[in-house]
Parts: sequence; structure tokens; C-alpha cells
Amino acid sequence: MQKAESSKKINIIYLLGPGRSGTTLLATVLDNFSNICTLGEMHQFLEHLQDEKECSCGKKLERCPYWSDIISNLVEKDFELDYYRNLSENLEEHHHIPLLLITNKENKSYSILQKKIFNNIKSFSKEKWKVDSSKYIARYLRLKQQKEFNVKGIYLTRDVRGVINSFHKKVQTPKKPLSAILYYLVINFFSEVVYRLDKNVIKVKYEDFTQNPEKILQRIFNHLGEQKSVKLPESHAIPHIIGGNRMKRNKMIKISEDNAWKKNISRKKQIIYYFCAFPFMKLNNYKL
Repeated sequence: MQKAESSKKINIIYLLGPGRSGTTLLATVLDNFSNICTLGEMHQFLEHLQDEKECSCGKKLERCPYWSDIISNLVEKDFELDYYRNLSENLEEHHHIPLLLITNKENKSYSILQKKIFNNIKSFSKEKWKVDSSKYIARYLRLKQQKEFNVKGIYLTRDVRGVINSFHKKVQTPKKPLSAILYYLVINFFSEVVYRLDKNVIKVKYEDFTQNPEKILQRIFNHLGEQKSVKLPESHAIPHIIGGNRMKRNKMIKISEDNAWKKNISRKKQIIYYFCAFPFMKLNNYKL
């Protein structure tokens, strides 16, 4: 009876943690396995739908070969897109995290919306696991409230200097070093709390994944309760994802570590940035 009930649940792999920590890369690699489908940053789904933004394939969602059927089945005459978008964006903001950590009170409208979205995805996408790489911790905690969802979290972390260098690039949402450090500290703090309180969350370092992806993927599959022999191709196809970083515009990507920060950031600033984020740099065994 318990197995039957479990099989009816929607299985979600949720990537959480600071942006620029390798979530798009990991999500893309996971999509290459037969029972996993990567959706992208699902906190942006309603925004992409309402603003007619493009899927990673370059087509608007309603014309995308993957998303078009899901959307047509989801959006009914009484579907209040503007209301649901505003509701979701508000409830997934970071300031909700402390309360969500100590209470299990759910927002019914939000719950109905997420169940409707994921049930529609499940109807058209038969893979067992759906990857949501939203990163937002409040969203993770709210999805965990749903009894119909089986959510497994992967907390990605990265050397702060790599994050700062990535945010310095004039793409997406650039941040200056101080802003990037404050963001890094806050998001890692709450991610670490969730990781320590929730046995359904594992921590993965970006550097470990890029240096030994097969070992990390085996660990992830063990976390999911999946028996898999991990053998990776040389390159990985970009799936039909929402959001994601600039690499989504490529047809194929390869796993490689981005160490540009070692050249782009002076040694003096490397040391300053290290000590500014010292608690998490030390905790995760990053070297000076």
C-alpha cells in the first residue's frame, strides 16, 4: 500500500543555493539520464508565460515542442495568470524563509497552483524525476509542504571568488563584489540550515562535481534511491529549460570547471573576498 501511494507522488529534484554555483550545468547533465527531465528555474514559469519569453530552444513557450501541450492544457478560461504570478513571486521571496523553517502552514492558492502545474507536466512528461533548478529556498520549503510531492534537495555551493567573478560578467543579473558577498552569505546561511535540518537534502560542491562528475552523480542517485551505473558522454544536450544562465543558448555543453577568477581577480582581492566569506569558505574546506 505504501509503495503504491509513493508511486503516485510527483518526484522533484530541487537544486537550491546561491546563483552562479553550477545549477544549470548539473541540471543539464541530469537531464541526459532516461528517467530524469530537467524543467529549469520553475519560479520563472509564470513570468515566461505571461511575458511571452523564450524557452532555451529559442521559441516562445506556447510554440515550444515541449511546453506547448503543457501550457494549452494548463491555461483555462478562468486561469488568473496575473494573480498567480504575483502570489508566487511574493510567497517565494527570501524574507519568508525563517517562518517557513518553523511552521508548516501552507498557502492553499499557492499549493493548488503548484499541484496543477506539476500534474500537467507529469501528464506530458513521463520521466520519473523532474528537476527544478529554481534555487529559491522559500520555494523549496513550500514545495516540501505538499503531500503529493516527493522532493529531494541538492544544495550546491561554490568558492565565493568564483561566484563573484561570475556575477561580475555583464550578463543576466550582475552584482558588484560587496553585493555578491552579502548575497552569498545570506543564501548559504539558509541553505546550510535547511541542509542540516532536512535529511532529504545533500550538499554538493561545484568544484567536486566538475572535477569528478561521475562520483558526484553516483552520490546523487544514491540519495534519490536509484540504482544506476554512471557513464557520461563527452558532451550534453541542452534540454527545454526555463531560465538558466547564458550556456543554455548552446546546443551542447561539456563539463569543465570555471577557474577564471584565479586570473581575473588579483591575489590581494582573492584574500579579502575569502575572509569576507570566511565561515562558509572554512566550513566547505576552500583554500586561501
